[in-house]
Amino acid sequence: MKLNILHILLYLFICSACNSEEKFSVDYVDPFIGTGFHGHTYPGATAPFGAVQLSPDTRVGNWDACAGYHYNDTTLRGFSHTHLSGTGCIDLGDILFRPTTQEPSFTNEFFYSPANFSHQDEMASAGYYSVLLKDEGIKAELTATPHVGMHRYTYFTGNLAAVIVDMAHSLDNEYIYEAELEKTADNEITGMRRTRGWTDNQYIYFVARFSKSFQTVEFVKNKKKVPINTKLTGTDLQAILTFDNTNGEPIIAKVGLSLVSVQNARQNMEAEVKDFDFDAVHTATRSAWEQQLSTITVEGGSEADKENFYTAMYHAMVVPSIVNDVNGEYRRHDMQIGKLPIGRIQYSTFSLWDTFRNVHPFMTLTFPDRQLDMVRTLIDMYKEWGWLPRWELYGNETLTMSGDPATAMIADTWLRGLRDFDTDAAYKAMLKSANTPGKDNFLRTDNDDYTALGYVPLRETFDNSVSHALEYYIADFALSQFAQALGYDEDAKSFAKRSLGYKNYYCKDFGTLRPKLPDGKFYTPFDPMQGLNFEPSPGFHEGNAWNYTFY
Repeated sequence: MKLNILHILLYLFICSACNSEEKFSVDYVDPFIGTGFHGHTYPGATAPFGAVQLSPDTRVGNWDACAGYHYNDTTLRGFSHTHLSGTGCIDLGDILFRPTTQEPSFTNEFFYSPANFSHQDEMASAGYYSVLLKDEGIKAELTATPHVGMHRYTYFTGNLAAVIVDMAHSLDNEYIYEAELEKTADNEITGMRRTRGWTDNQYIYFVARFSKSFQTVEFVKNKKKVPINTKLTGTDLQAILTFDNTNGEPIIAKVGLSLVSVQNARQNMEAEVKDFDFDAVHTATRSAWEQQLSTITVEGGSEADKENFYTAMYHAMVVPSIVNDVNGEYRRHDMQIGKLPIGRIQYSTFSLWDTFRNVHPFMTLTFPDRQLDMVRTLIDMYKEWGWLPRWELYGNETLTMSGDPATAMIADTWLRGLRDFDTDAAYKAMLKSANTPGKDNFLRTDNDDYTALGYVPLRETFDNSVSHALEYYIADFALSQFAQALGYDEDAKSFAKRSLGYKNYYCKDFGTLRPKLPDGKFYTPFDPMQGLNFEPSPGFHEGNAWNYTFY
């Protein structure tokens, strides 16, 4: 009898422990952090390093919302499949889906209007986003796999439900070279577009398959309805898809993406999402985020501290994003189609000026396999384009920001013990960046002054000259360490000596770095606090003398 009571008490204790609310790392992620002020993040759904970033767009062409969403807004245009995170430049916003019960009006500039929403009706977590569009009686839910965006739209009113697919939508005034739309089955449409925005030549292909057959399909070109019996081509294209909603079942869409082809987009979709089980995809993506985030366990601190930490870690893992398809194909830097060896991942969206000093050292410690593939990706870009990247996006180099950050990133990776990459090619790429004359140098445009004077002189008031030179010193120091480790002793000495040129800028009068003129004199008048409020500062890029002295 005593044994049975003990068993019962133990059972109740175990059940109580199982039913207690356990909080996982993923539960601390708040995707709304950074969506206000100048944070430039998005709240939508993505998988770790995913090629799909499925998120609402609330405004376009506005620097306050480079990711397409701003927390101050109360209307949204729809949900597009690609977004940048944390950048100060605008791009992407490809393939907008707009669920609606509106009747299209072709008397307006846009034949569909934005939808009102309230933050009280929004929800976001890692791999999931939802919003209630009360005026139209629609609940929209989003989730994603690495290559597939998944939508679930529940229409609460009426027997007719519609989805507009907008191929002309973008987050900035992008130039569209070409676009296509085609109905390929009773529940499937496909398409592509090639654009010039921040970068010159971006390709995106998609296959969208729906859980219900279309009731009607209408194509729109230049704001006019056109027949759908052939593939639609042009630059201002939309599709209006309607569905029978008499049974009230949600309409689910799975949208595969590829930078290579429609065929690859379909293969990505079929490999990653077998059916229309939205909840299963959401659960799997949430589990993928938990696996990544739980690499680090935080002890102590407040709940708010953990929220900040895991959300920051989450934001560090939405880019760079995967660009190869499940079959290993990807679009190279020369726009040709490359093929990876089995097991490799190719990445894109390298904001290296921002990330080489913090995110990538973090990656070497927490996700070394991913970091190695990122290094291999940079070396592939050199082999395809002839240069290491500085700020790369979708197979194109933007040449945004300053310096030669890939040299420091690759050298740091090797010196931390991650060495399974083509070191000969990496070293040749670094030497090319370091030694090519300025007029022919994509990365070190001031290299003539830098190598002749040991510093970059201020030739125009706001030319970022000190910032450029400091980046070169960092790269040269990293290159000297890499050269020494590889046995190139003379190179190591030469680049180590060059890296000490920062001393040219030190001004004892102020105790800070200070711009120098071509004749070797310090720039005057000089205020080391200028640039405190993000205004331009002579010689310094997005900062001032005090910021940069800590280099």
